[in-house]
Amino acid sequence: MPAKPKYEDLKLAAFQLRTDVPWERRLYLLRFPEPWKKPLTTLAKARRNGEEIRSIPITLLNDVIAALVPDVITVATRATIGENAPWIYSDVEVNTESLFAIIATWIRATATDPAKAEAILSRLHQSDLVWTPLDVDFTTLTSDSADEIQSDELYRLLPHVIAAELSAPGLQHVHLMPKNPDADPADAEPADVEQVISQFHRTPAEQGACVMNWPPHRMPHRPLSYMINITAQSRAFNSQPLVHISVGTRRWAHKEAKLSFNQGHSVYMLPSLPWLPGLNQSRSFLVASIESWKKDAPNTEQGFEYSARWSGGKIGKILRELGLSEKLPDPEVLKGEPTAYLGAPNAAALVFRNGMYSFDHPVAPGTSLADKVPLVEWVTNTLADRLVPVENLRKGSQVFLDSKKLKESKFAASEAAQLRKAIADTVGETLGVDIFYDTNHTKNCARATLAKLLGIEVPEDTDRVTGKPETIITDELTILTTVRPVGAWGGGLAGDDTTITNKDRFQAAVNSRIDKIGEELGNAEVPTISLVEIKGKKSYAGKQRTSDPKFAIKVGLSRTGRLSQCVTEAPEPVPAEGNQETTASDSSLEKMRFSWFDLLRQLGVRATDLPVQPEGTTVREAPAYLAFWLVRQNQRSRWEGITRQVPVAVLIDPTGRHVQACAPNVRWTPLHRAQHEISRHHMLTDQKRTPEEITRFFEQVLRSVARQYPSLLLLTSAQNLRWGWPHLNNPDMAIDTIKFGQQPQDITRYPGLRHVRLRATERHEVPDTWAANSKEEGHSAGYWIAEDRIFFSTGEKPRTASNAVKSASKVVPRWRKGELVNPSTKSMVWNARALEFTVAAIQPGDVPEDWAAVAHDLRWATPHYDYSIALPWPLAVAKQLAQYIMPLDLLDDVDEIEADISSPADDGN
Repeated sequence: MPAKPKYEDLKLAAFQLRTDVPWERRLYLLRFPEPWKKPLTTLAKARRNGEEIRSIPITLLNDVIAALVPDVITVATRATIGENAPWIYSDVEVNTESLFAIIATWIRATATDPAKAEAILSRLHQSDLVWTPLDVDFTTLTSDSADEIQSDELYRLLPHVIAAELSAPGLQHVHLMPKNPDADPADAEPADVEQVISQFHRTPAEQGACVMNWPPHRMPHRPLSYMINITAQSRAFNSQPLVHISVGTRRWAHKEAKLSFNQGHSVYMLPSLPWLPGLNQSRSFLVASIESWKKDAPNTEQGFEYSARWSGGKIGKILRELGLSEKLPDPEVLKGEPTAYLGAPNAAALVFRNGMYSFDHPVAPGTSLADKVPLVEWVTNTLADRLVPVENLRKGSQVFLDSKKLKESKFAASEAAQLRKAIADTVGETLGVDIFYDTNHTKNCARATLAKLLGIEVPEDTDRVTGKPETIITDELTILTTVRPVGAWGGGLAGDDTTITNKDRFQAAVNSRIDKIGEELGNAEVPTISLVEIKGKKSYAGKQRTSDPKFAIKVGLSRTGRLSQCVTEAPEPVPAEGNQETTASDSSLEKMRFSWFDLLRQLGVRATDLPVQPEGTTVREAPAYLAFWLVRQNQRSRWEGITRQVPVAVLIDPTGRHVQACAPNVRWTPLHRAQHEISRHHMLTDQKRTPEEITRFFEQVLRSVARQYPSLLLLTSAQNLRWGWPHLNNPDMAIDTIKFGQQPQDITRYPGLRHVRLRATERHEVPDTWAANSKEEGHSAGYWIAEDRIFFSTGEKPRTASNAVKSASKVVPRWRKGELVNPSTKSMVWNARALEFTVAAIQPGDVPEDWAAVAHDLRWATPHYDYSIALPWPLAVAKQLAQYIMPLDLLDDVDEIEADISSPADDGN
């Protein structure tokens, strides 16, 4: 009989609306004035196809209104002619004079010339702004509006109303120290500990609503605030709304900060009085941005110095025209002495971002369960008259992949001869292996780990003049080995001042590096993997970030037929003590070992078959695996103008040892070649595809493989794909169907096909989760049953997070072995990020839970990593194809956000 699990339940920070208690709320609605739309279309750029412009993009206007006017909720992102759609909801009737002033400055900032702005304004009138009372019943999400208001708009209102209740004046959360588990029950004397209080205020949020506590905790040396994010969500096949809660930590700058040259830095402000006349005062956060700039400084040696100013874009121009510049805090003080405003009546705080300091922030990122769980419980108690928590989920017990055999099949556990045979089975009898090094100790680490991995003698250097590799012959595989300095092509990218845009400048630098690598190395005659030593990210910080050569090297080597992995300099060997032998640091060897593992992953190597054990399930035979992914980028700021939608697909046979990929203009090809072909056709190219084109590609792919295998599991990600394949949206899904066009098709039209769709924590679509028993909270790997077709999957804590402490609060003491331990802001945090699996379509006679178990077990199936990864293995392979299409690391840095520390495998790497 299997041992009873330590944690039997999974708790979700998710709530249902109570329908037994009335919850009605009066709001005020403002529709975008219809007479304004025609004149405002002149603000939009003319369309290339010559079609008439029928909508006005008002995102910037919404951002300014949200920043300056408390208590408003903007809904529409475009004002379409003849639509008469709701635009703004508010708790109060906002003064229309102040609102019109904001609109006028938006027009002046957006128009191409002052004459056009004044011509537009002459046709607009303040009297056109009319507020209409609107009574909303939030128990049923209905309103008394004469014309129907779409349910998704009421969904969007719900989080803001909840945020208003959590930030009501006088409401506060008291952070209490947990009970001493080792105390004598007869001892009723409480410990003498000062209470910590959080009082929350509303703050702008990209999704749903958010409240944040103020003043910050741990002032002034460790300033932090807690954020409670609130969104309204639904599940597939169920229209009832769920309220999702996720708790995060916001770290504030408290020392002189170094600002980025490439993007603005958010500043949160909590004014004591309204900034514009006639506005209601509900003390809510406003958000604006500061940026770095070079100003004249005649008394300095350079003649200039770097300082800070309010971002000079359109929002900054609007604020200046409204006369609000004097009300804003001094950006130079925010940069040089950020704590000056943290405790001020008109408070302001600069968000900390990695790279601001030359040292670590004293508050580690992430929110441990010691803080997360009490805050969710406070929300539960505060909103008990409005919401009821969803029931705890029980753990599933089905197993599809033998976990013991999976561990034995990992690269780390494989014999050298076994790996050589697996490589030969995948790519052929000959493999090229390159080590391009910059420092000798990195070279030696790379040689030592490769030698152990493949059981070969790796040369110290090969011919630098001819570039001829050394041939190593084994019974299973011939290895052509090159060991040589990386040379100039491993250095930073050089800009091209003749190009106009950042996109063109970066693309020119990449193409130049591609040419240089091709000239230097020539084409590889056999499938080849290359380990390349480059400088780390710190060498390309700030305005040098786009000089990072990693992406250009990866693509340049790909053009020559080489798959690559870049590594940074390994630490110097630890000096020997006494008679001990000097050795390289274990971390260096470990890092190199995983780099070689990743290169084998890119080849599509698997040492043994997937250890399938379908006994006890309705999975009658091992399926093949099909994963769809959309490599998509619609990025602004320094990447403005780059637009890509590249659909890709990955097909893995039932053994897991034959991996293929395809994309537009790239037919099904083994993975090690497909990455080169996909990069060649799609790297850094503007490829604008419509949802119809993307949907058509996926339909063609499915039709091409549907009958190749008697059983086929399709895996998709809702957040990644639904823009291009709208069928994955909850309202558009129907049980046991597949839909590409207007009409859904019964899944039986594709014999053997099953479809599991997942959702991740992005956009808070999956709430905070944690495992629990009768005594404590924690984390536990497993899949958990929510409904007949809905399941949740959690992974285990990886070795890299072994020092994470779930009980370490940032603000209150904790007990350890009967003794009080001070709050710890530096403790590492790891939280299991749950996936939601929707078993969308199965064949007659199938049991949904069995296919959820298959998808769950696939999180452990990747051969190069010993722990669970963030996605099922086939989806992770599909996602990784993007690394040869666009510079993922650079794009991530553009839009850096604070997040809980999690496994390096979250990106599938």
